[in-house]
Amino acid sequence: MQEGRKEARWNLVLFLPVHDQRNDEFLGYIADIADHGILLFSADHIEMGKEYYMRIRHQDLDEALVAQDIDGDIEFQVRSRWVDLDVKPSFHRTGFMFHNPEPEAQRKINFL
Repeated sequence: MQEGRKEARWNLVLFLPVHDQRNDEFLGYIADIADHGILLFSADHIEMGKEYYMRIRHQDLDEALVAQDIDGDIEFQVRSRWVDLDVKPSFHRTGFMFHNPEPEAQRKINFL
């Protein structure tokens, strides 16, 4: 199968937990990041085309040893673009595209 991605992605050494900004519900783990989006692994199916307001907590950044140049949480808005099952069928993979990224959030994401 040919790769459809047109931009480089950066794999994270450790998966970063991500939460819903509105209710602090755990959504899954960010596996990699690109300039325009993220790949999320989750136990629950995520609806395609849905908008999410996500948060990466500063304490999780600190534990992953990536918080040295980041103050506070990282909050951003994304829209799910595609969903499929991981090699391990108990996990779902979801591709998200950043939606209206705030400059401060983008700056923090670039440090990851």
